[in-house]
Parts: sequence; C-alpha cells; structure tokens
Amino acid sequence: MLLFDAPPPLSSAEFLERCSAFVDPVRMKFLRELTAAPREIPDFEKNFKQAKIPSKRDIRTDDTRVMQLYSRWEICLRNTLARLRAVKLGKEPEHFTVKDAFFDSSADYAARTAGNISDPLEREKALDRARWAFLDGFEWSHAFNFEALCIYRCKLMILEKWAARRAGNAEENLDHAATRAERSAGQSQNNNEIK
Repeated sequence: MLLFDAPPPLSSAEFLERCSAFVDPVRMKFLRELTAAPREIPDFEKNFKQAKIPSKRDIRTDDTRVMQLYSRWEICLRNTLARLRAVKLGKEPEHFTVKDAFFDSSADYAARTAGNISDPLEREKALDRARWAFLDGFEWSHAFNFEALCIYRCKLMILEKWAARRAGNAEENLDHAATRAERSAGQSQNNNEIK
C-alpha cells in the first residue's frame, strides 16, 4: 500500500521489472506507457493489440476502464486549470483546452480549489492529492487485477515526482517551472493570434 506523503518503496523500474515476470508483453507495454498525468485518452485497443498474441491475452477496454476514466478526469482537470490561468492572464481560454472533452465535477472542483492556493508548491501538491484521491476511489474494487497494477503505477509515479522534488530546492524549482509555464502560455497565445 502506498501513502501519499511517504517515500516510494521502490522505483518504477523495479516495479516494472517485478511485473514483467508475471504480466504478458502486451500489458507490460501498456504499464510502461502510463503517465501519472495523461494528456489524452489513448485508443487502448488500437495501440496495444498485438496480432502475435492470442486475442484472449489482448488488452481489452474493460481491462483498462479505470485508466480511461482517469485520463478523462485528468483532461477535465487540465482544461479547468487552463481556463483559470488564461482568464488570469487575460487570454482566450479555448486555445489552451482539449476540445469536446469529458466533464467531471470532481476534477473541476479539484482544479478550482487548487487554483485558489497562492503557493505554487502547495497548489501542485493539492492537484496530486486530488489525482491520488481519484485513483483511491477505484483501488478497493480492483485489488487483484491488471487495473490494480495500473493504479499502483500511477501512484508510484506521483510519489517519485515528490521524492525528486524533495531532493533539491523543491519550492524554488516549482516557482521557476510555474513562471516558465505562464510565459509559454503567453507565447502560445501570441503565436495563435499571429496565425
């Protein structure tokens, strides 16, 4: 069991190596390609089906339902954050969002709540706590299946992110990253206006 404020008990590389002894190559490819903060909803069946492996071992949509829901939730979270930041910068928000994205009230609420936190480090931590809570909501019903490994992998990546930030001057690093992101958003908007 992983705890949000605890250091990761093992690295992603160790986790994936342990899984590879028990998980077929198709699912291992899927596990390796997961991200803690997905930016798009992958076409799981198209991307992870392999003709050389019998169809009963192919990744099926029901094998990855939680990750589909998590991807949709994350996109809604990012869309809300993009809208909040764009308004703050006086920009048109729709240039920075995923069009026709799924809406989730809990993701919207998490983004708005985090958006009200002035400290960038605490704001980022609030967003990761929301991601963690979303994944927690599925963990109890997926204790012994492939989706449990996917949930564990995403949570492990969140822990690794914070462990890496604790290694240096995390607050200063995050402030610099936030400043760069705001500048980049402004430049993207300017580029879109030029076209």
